[in-house]
Amino acid sequence: MLAGRDFHSSWSKTSEYLREARSHLSETAEGLCADEIAEFEELLKHNELEPALDAIEASFRKGDDANWRVLEYIAMAALSMELVDRQRMYDQWLTEARGWKYRTVLPR
Repeated sequence: MLAGRDFHSSWSKTSEYLREARSHLSETAEGLCADEIAEFEELLKHNELEPALDAIEASFRKGDDANWRVLEYIAMAALSMELVDRQRMYDQWLTEARGWKYRTVLPR
């Protein structure tokens, strides 16, 4: 039974990170990425977390690629889904943008 709770907790946290990323999109991104954001909302509603990550990443790339707070939450979502290669890619983007080694860590 505990495993089920752990899974639900993990799903819930991932969903929370994705929603936080979405909430930090700029007004510009909101206008430019209406289709991607609508897709994101639909996917999240159906608990399709990895495709939702894809959609919010597309919004970031298309309309908000300098909004590092969005990328931080995207990286946390990737790490919480154990998509380590993607999380490392996002960390690399953040490292290059900021000029110092960035490493995503999930809050406990």
